[in-house]
Amino acid sequence: VLLNSHILLFFERQLKTMTTSHNMCNDHGGFLLDDLLSQFSSSSESAIINNPYQSTFVTCNIIAMLCFIISSFTGNFSQVDKLWSIVPAMYAWMCVTDTRTALMAFLATLWSVRLTYNFYRRGGYN
Repeated sequence: VLLNSHILLFFERQLKTMTTSHNMCNDHGGFLLDDLLSQFSSSSESAIINNPYQSTFVTCNIIAMLCFIISSFTGNFSQVDKLWSIVPAMYAWMCVTDTRTALMAFLATLWSVRLTYNFYRRGGYN
C-alpha cells in the first residue's frame, strides 16, 4: 500500500504539471483529476482490490515500471513492444463488470490475438 501511494503521488504531481498549462479546471476552479486521484490516495488496500478500475490502474503502472527497469538493465528499450499486444486484453478483462464490458474485453482479446500473431510472425519474440 505504501508503494502504491508513492506511485500515485508521483503521477498526481506529473498530471498536475502537465495539465495546469492547458487550463484543465472544473467549474469550481479545482483540478479535474483531484477527485479521481484523491480516491486512489485515500483508498484502503481492500478498496483497490474491489474496484476493477483502480486495480487496473495500479497494475498498469506496476507493469510500466517493470518494463522501464528491465529495459534499463538489459539495454533493450523495446521490451514494451513484446507486451503491447498482450497487456491491453488483460486490462480489459480486469475491468469486466457487466455484459457490455465482457463483450468489449472479448473484442479486445480478439484484436490482441491478431496483433500478437503478427508480431510473432515477424520475429518480434526472437
